Amino acid sequence: MLRKILVLALTISFLLPGCIESNSVIGTKYDEIPLRLNFEAQTLDRAEDNGSTFELKKELESSPVLLLWVGSSCFGCHDWTNLIRESLENGSLNNSTLSIVSVHRWANLEGEDEVMRAFGEDTNDSSYTPWKIVMANEQTPALEFFSDENTGYNVYEAYGNPGTPTLQLIGDNGIKMWQSKNYWANTTILQEIWDTASKL
Repeated sequence: MLRKILVLALTISFLLPGCIESNSVIGTKYDEIPLRLNFEAQTLDRAEDNGSTFELKKELESSPVLLLWVGSSCFGCHDWTNLIRESLENGSLNNSTLSIVSVHRWANLEGEDEVMRAFGEDTNDSSYTPWKIVMANEQTPALEFFSDENTGYNVYEAYGNPGTPTLQLIGDNGIKMWQSKNYWANTTILQEIWDTASKL
C-alpha cells in the first residue's frame, strides 16, 4: 500500500510543474487588445519601401499613417491603390498630410511574388504602389505601443481581422482613429481621410 502511495505521489510531482508552466505561458496574452499598438514586419524591400523592415511607431514619428489592407487578387484593393496614387500625382491630395502603407492581409493564401506582381512593379498591368508595402503574416506580433511588449495577439487579430480592402487611419499615438471597409474606391471617403488626418 505504501508503495502505491509513493508511486502516485511521484507521478503527481512530475506532472504538476508542467501544468504550472503551461498556464504561465498562456497567461502572457493580454486580456484585451490595447488601444495603442505597434508592429514590425518585413517589406517587399523595393526602393519605395525604404528598407527591408517596417515599424509602425517609427512611421508615426512624422505623420499619421493610413493602413491600406490589401490582397493581390482583390479588385477593390487595386481600385483604392489606383485612386490614391492618381490623387497624389495630380495634386488633389497633399502627400505631406499622412503616410500611406499597404499591408498584405492574406499571407496564408498569397506569396510575395503575387504581391510584387500586383502592386510592387510599375507596369501597365499592375496597380503600382509608390509607397511602402508591408508583408505581415499570422506570426507578426502586435506590440503595446509604449513598451513594445508582445500583446499575445497577431497583427491581423489586433487590427480587427480586416477584410480587403480596409482603410485604417492611425494617429501618432498608435490609436486607430478612423476606418472604412468600403470595397470600391470613393473620392468622398478619400477626402474624409485626409481631412481627419490634417486635424491629428
